[in-house]
Amino acid sequence: MSDEQSPAERYGATPLDTSRSHPANARQMDQRRRSSTPPEGVDDSDLASQIVRRRMKRRTGAPWFVASAFAAIAGIGLTVLSSVSEQKVTQATGYTTRSFVTTPLASSRRVPEFVIEPVAARNLSAAITPIVASAPPGTCVQFADAANPVASHNGSVPLIPASNLKIITTVAAIELLGSDTRLQTRFMTDGAPTDGSTVKGNLYMVGGGDPLLTTDAYDAQMKFPGQPATDLEGVADKIVAAGIRHITGSIVGDASRYDGQRGVPSWPERYFTQRQVGPLSALLVDDGWTVGKGSTNDPAQHSAAAMTELLSDRGVKVDGPAIAGTAPAGAASLLDVPSLTIGELASQALRFSDNTTTELLLKEIGKQKGSEGSTKAGVDAVVAWANKSGLPTKDVVMADGSGLSRENRVTCSLLSSTLAMEGPDGQVASGLAIPGQPGTLSDRFRDAPLKDAVRAKTGTLNGVSSLSGWLTTTSGTAIDFSIVINVEGRGISNADMAIQTNLLKAGLTYPQAPELATVEPLPARKVN
Repeated sequence: MSDEQSPAERYGATPLDTSRSHPANARQMDQRRRSSTPPEGVDDSDLASQIVRRRMKRRTGAPWFVASAFAAIAGIGLTVLSSVSEQKVTQATGYTTRSFVTTPLASSRRVPEFVIEPVAARNLSAAITPIVASAPPGTCVQFADAANPVASHNGSVPLIPASNLKIITTVAAIELLGSDTRLQTRFMTDGAPTDGSTVKGNLYMVGGGDPLLTTDAYDAQMKFPGQPATDLEGVADKIVAAGIRHITGSIVGDASRYDGQRGVPSWPERYFTQRQVGPLSALLVDDGWTVGKGSTNDPAQHSAAAMTELLSDRGVKVDGPAIAGTAPAGAASLLDVPSLTIGELASQALRFSDNTTTELLLKEIGKQKGSEGSTKAGVDAVVAWANKSGLPTKDVVMADGSGLSRENRVTCSLLSSTLAMEGPDGQVASGLAIPGQPGTLSDRFRDAPLKDAVRAKTGTLNGVSSLSGWLTTTSGTAIDFSIVINVEGRGISNADMAIQTNLLKAGLTYPQAPELATVEPLPARKVN
C-alpha cells in the first residue's frame, strides 16, 4: 500500500486495513476463540445463563452509553468483515482506490437493534406511565413482544386473576392432554340385545369428562345459543338407529372417572344457584341444570334422567327409573360418543368464560397426569408443568382452574409468559374472545381503533377486573398483554375499565422507534 495519503484521508476519512483480513491473522483469531475456556468451576450452561441475563439487563435497564459501547465493539467486527471484500485498483495517476468507512466505528448505526428495541420499549413505558399512575394500587400490567417484556408495572405482584386463570389451565390442558385428544362418553349394556332391539338389563351411560353434553332445550335458553357442544339429541338418534326399542332395566349414570367433589371449598353456594358453574362430575348433561328446577346435587342421575327422556320421546321403552351407579367390568359396548377436541374445548372455555368446562379439564389433567380425577390433583399437575416449563410461578396460588376462587393469586408476568408459549397464532390465541362477536367481548371495544386489534380473555369478580390476550399494534406487530386490577372496599368502576382501554390504546403505538433505514450502517464510499 502506498504511504502517500489519498485525498479522502487528507480530509479525515479512515481507510480500511486489509491486513486484518489476512488468512493467517484470521486463523490466529479463530484459534484464540477456540482455546478460550470457562473459568474453573463454571460450566457452559452457567455462562450461557449469565450471557442471557446480561443481554436482558442491557435491553431493559442499561443506560444508553452502554448500548453505544457495544455498538462500537460490533462496529469494529463489521469493519473486519467489510475489509475482506475490499479490492485495490491502481490508477494511472499512481493513486490507489480505497474503500472508506462512511459510518464512524462508534456509531449506533453499527448495531441498529440496540437502538430500535430499547427506544421502542422506552416509548411504550413512557406511554403507560401516566395511565398506571391513576390506577388503583392493586394493578399489574405487562406488555411483551415475542416473550420479551417491553413495558411492565408491578408485573411480578401476585393478584386475584378471576377468569384470566383460565389461560393457564387451558394452555396446560393443550400441552398435557394433547390438542387433538377427545373425551369419550360410553354407552354400555349388561349384555348384547337378544333380538337386536331389546337391552335385557341396564343401559350404562359412562362419563368420560365431556363438559358439553347438551340438549336442544338447554341450548335455546343460553345467552349465546349455538355454542360448540356435544349434541345429546343426536346421541339419542344414534341409539334408536342402532335398533334399540326396549330397555328392561334402567339407564344408569356412571360418573366414577372423577372424584365426588362437586365444587371447591372456597366457592360460595351462590355460584351454583346463579349458574356460574355446574356441579363438577365426569358425567354432566346441561351443566347439571334443569329449567325450572335449578342445579342438581346428583349429576350422574340427572344425566341418566335426561337420556331416559330423550329415548322415551323417540319411542324407546325404558322399564326402570333413571339412577346413578357404576358399569360392571363385563359390560358390552353399544356406542362411544367423542367430545370436541381438547383444543376446541379450550377455545369454548376461553371465548365464553365457561367455568364448568375449565374445571372439568382440570380434573382430566389430574386423572391423566396426576394421582386421580380431582381438582387438587389437577392443580398439582398444572403447577408442576408450569415450573418445568420455566414459567414465573413465584408467589402463585392456584385453588381451582377457572378463577372463581378468591384464593387464587397470579402475576401479570405469568399470564403474559403463558400466552407467549403458543404465540399469536396458537390454539389459545385463536380461542380468545373478539370484540362484537359472541363471547365475553361482545359489548366491549366495538369501535376503532381497538375493534380489530384485540383478542382477549376477560375476568370479573367482586372488586376484580382482568384482561389478558393479544394486541395487533398499528404497525402490525402482535404483542401479548395482561392487565389485572384489584380494588378493596368497592366494586370495579367505569374508571377502572377505562384504564384497561387506555392502556390498550397506548399499546397500539408499539414499536415507536427510529426507522431502521435511519440507523443502519451507511454503505462504504470509494474515493481516489
